[in-house]
Amino acid sequence: MAANFELVCSAKANGVIPVDKYRSNATGLTVCIAQVEGPLVKGYFCLATEAHDDDGLPHTLEHLVFMGSEDYPYKGVLDLLANRCLAQGTNAWTDTDHTAYTVTTAGSQGFLNLLPIYLDHVLYPTLTDSAYITEVHHVNGEGEDAGVVYCEMQARENTGESRTYLEMLRSMYPGHCGYKSETGGMLENLRTSTSHKKVVNYHKAFYRPENLYLVITGQVKASDVFQVLGPFEEKILSKGGLPPYKRPWQNPIPPLPASVTHTVQYPSDDEANGMVRMAWRGPKSDELYDIPAIATMLEYMTDTAIAPLQRELVETEDPYCNRVSHSLIENAECCVYLHLSNVPSAKLRVLKDKVLSVLKGIADGTEKLDMERMGTVVHRQILQALNHIEDQPHDTVAFHCIGDFLYGTSNEQMTERLNNINYYRRLAKEPLEFWTNLLKKYFTQASLVTIIGEPSTDMRDDMAEEEKQRIEGQREELGEEGLRKMEKMLDKATEDNEKEAPLEMLSSLDVPDTDTIQFHPIKTASTHDKNARNRIPQFPLDGLPFTFQLDHIHTNFVQLCALLDSSKVPQDLRPYLCLYIEVILESPVLRDGVVVSHEDVIRELAADTLTAETSLGVGGNRFACGHFAQVVTLALKLEMEKYTKGVQWLRELLFQTQFTTERLKIIATKMANDVARQKRSGAKVASTIINDMNFQPESNIHASNMMRQHKFLTELLEKLEGKPEKVLEKMNQLRALLTDPGSLRVHMSADVQKLAGVGSPRKPWDNFISKERLTEKSSTGELQHSYNLLKSLDKGSAMGTIIGVGAVESSFLVQTVPCITSHSHPDLAAILVFIEYLTALEGPMWRQIRGLGLSYHYSIKVTPSQGLMSFILYKSAQLVQAYKVGKDIVEEYLDGSAEFEPVQVEAAISSVLSSIIEREESVGDTSMQSLLSYFRGVGSSYNRELLAKISKVKVTDLKRVGAEYFTPLFDPSKARVSVCCNPSKVEETKAGFEELGRGLVVMESLEEAYKDDD
Repeated sequence: MAANFELVCSAKANGVIPVDKYRSNATGLTVCIAQVEGPLVKGYFCLATEAHDDDGLPHTLEHLVFMGSEDYPYKGVLDLLANRCLAQGTNAWTDTDHTAYTVTTAGSQGFLNLLPIYLDHVLYPTLTDSAYITEVHHVNGEGEDAGVVYCEMQARENTGESRTYLEMLRSMYPGHCGYKSETGGMLENLRTSTSHKKVVNYHKAFYRPENLYLVITGQVKASDVFQVLGPFEEKILSKGGLPPYKRPWQNPIPPLPASVTHTVQYPSDDEANGMVRMAWRGPKSDELYDIPAIATMLEYMTDTAIAPLQRELVETEDPYCNRVSHSLIENAECCVYLHLSNVPSAKLRVLKDKVLSVLKGIADGTEKLDMERMGTVVHRQILQALNHIEDQPHDTVAFHCIGDFLYGTSNEQMTERLNNINYYRRLAKEPLEFWTNLLKKYFTQASLVTIIGEPSTDMRDDMAEEEKQRIEGQREELGEEGLRKMEKMLDKATEDNEKEAPLEMLSSLDVPDTDTIQFHPIKTASTHDKNARNRIPQFPLDGLPFTFQLDHIHTNFVQLCALLDSSKVPQDLRPYLCLYIEVILESPVLRDGVVVSHEDVIRELAADTLTAETSLGVGGNRFACGHFAQVVTLALKLEMEKYTKGVQWLRELLFQTQFTTERLKIIATKMANDVARQKRSGAKVASTIINDMNFQPESNIHASNMMRQHKFLTELLEKLEGKPEKVLEKMNQLRALLTDPGSLRVHMSADVQKLAGVGSPRKPWDNFISKERLTEKSSTGELQHSYNLLKSLDKGSAMGTIIGVGAVESSFLVQTVPCITSHSHPDLAAILVFIEYLTALEGPMWRQIRGLGLSYHYSIKVTPSQGLMSFILYKSAQLVQAYKVGKDIVEEYLDGSAEFEPVQVEAAISSVLSSIIEREESVGDTSMQSLLSYFRGVGSSYNRELLAKISKVKVTDLKRVGAEYFTPLFDPSKARVSVCCNPSKVEETKAGFEELGRGLVVMESLEEAYKDDD
């Protein structure tokens, strides 16, 4: 059947990755293959989908596809087989205009084995009534609504972000238009309108071979793909002809006749801060040059503290908001919008005019557009395009291909989409008038949609009461007999869905060998290994007065990362760390005796780097530490030509930042205002509380707690009004401690051979630290790990807490217990396999927790750097029941009442192997693993060695580690737990946990809990 496929188009994505597009003249199937280097192969199987209501048919169908197919008519068999193919199950997403099904495998053999099975599920799913009942929506024997889709949407529907986003689309696309639909499904629709029959009919309309677009990225041969597609194409042809096909999204889009402003309320525990969205109609989908032009214009307006909108709205002592972000939704007629977060309620209705005055001022020349800065922004976009091809090659190529599938009209357009870097090179030459005309055309002279998101405590209370009354009414209407009928129907559906696939089907695919997988090459040199100091001859490390790790990889960029050990920071200075990491990138610096203003620092840093980021730990976020939390991280990424400047920037930002009262005030205000947004997140609240229960005050995890930081920053702002010199002194003391040579580590990744071609890579580091700072006392000590800062299990401290948050509709739980503290621990491999066995897609927890609609997300994680194992439930519709089921599953495997199935153990091992290989997906990921290996205390071959250990795990190992490490996980005397739910559910949830022997202390509110905190 390979002869059926004809080459339609060939291109190179941004001149780097070969992409070939084929179409079958027999079935209409389209296949796009991109030769991405590295160990992974990814598939994105995409269908254009269109809906004109809120029933959520695209989303419900996406879920049901995984419930079995004609040739594999068993729930979950696809994921069970995927796990045997060196994949971690499968996944999918539903967007407004398309649905995509995905899989990632290590190597090509597993991918090719799974491909026809996956496509059988997409085009020929079973779509049974039983699957619909459990996966989409049902009423249980208690009269409560549940189902996986229902659970997912319940967690999202009434958040401020979701309510304002949907109202924005409703207003942007008036009349008969699918872009205004909630394709995930509204809760009321899922209860009363969506039906099994509608889903079946939707599949018939859209899931057809000529509407199926396969994007495959990785090292896989086209001939091998066509060979495995041959029998599947024969099956398609055997089905006979289909009714005439009409491509979705062909109807004209109704115009937006005039500007509109709407106010949308959302439930909240306080009314201090809201949000605003401002949206405009953007270019048509074939106006490919205007799309990146608008994206660049919005970057110019928002990208840094000196960008016009940031400067006027955020970087002021009386801010209008604490964040301005932008996005462009690519539709047949695009939607371009600004999202303004944490807007003080008093400014919700004046913000629109302020934004428009800034835009109009630049459009009419009142404020001259800075063409030098625009040049920097465009150049950064060029670098970003190259970086995406290097660090996110699979997704980057796939998203361009999907855009072409949905809206492309020619082969030339596909080539243009894949080479968007050429648009940015064109934009670099555009004059001032181009940009001002663009502003006028799409923004200042165009119709505007403004959505004001207003927080409401009344709505919080009303919604909770209405939901309570609705469920009570539902129970009364059904009566005892009706409830029993619902329970029986659910039990029957569950029984139908749980029919086991034959063993020969589950073992029909061999687990591929990992020996042939192609990893990204890397060579590492480091000062802490005397045998590896001069491993890279172009850059000898001998004589450097601080710890230095160098990775030689194939990359077009240089990554410089300063890692500062904060272990010696005293307690009175530790709260300043969060402010310190935000302020050092946006403050003046002292350069050759002259103070460079913060505006010039921001401008020059943007011109010289691709990214400049700081965090507590490696990969952390605001108020959330990353890996190895006691490390303060400053990372710069830059093009090779700017290498020497990059080293200079690292030195200036570390040693020569000038802290000022003005900058501290503005940044502290911005940070404090962000807490209002973060405390509306159930996941964030639950993790914040559990971290506080686990870690001592000496840890950065404790110090970065969002509520503790809010209190600290509020008090600090008062000090800045009265005695700013005291604050400045503290900041300078903190910086001196962090930048002591004994606290400093540098990690650098680059193509050292290329770098050596333009000069000595070593020379810029020779004077990195001034001679007066190099004292005999400076020596690099051992990093203090988070596991050394765990609180002991004191009898007096609460082991369980629960808090109600009005903005949260579903429930969230995090439970932790002390566990292994070394990445080299001999039991780590078996622990990882045990976790995967329990939690894998279509494993015991998937089937009994997610599969029954009890909780949308569940997981078990082991984190050696923190010395913890965690059990997590997020977006849970029935938390107590989900927890009980999770507990029962673990205990059944511990007491032997549930047996480990050899085929499933094999699949779990394969899946864990895939997750380890996936750590090195791109060259950037490979370098990150090298950086982490230093703090983990392991060698550069650690992941390869771990693969070998995982492959050797036996059932006896699982039983042994189960008894030792998993027994305490649900022991109330050893495991701590935090729960966040809607206030209306606190008492019943607390009572439910008490029945399970798990006591919970009620926290009245976050503010109350931290008001006396020191």
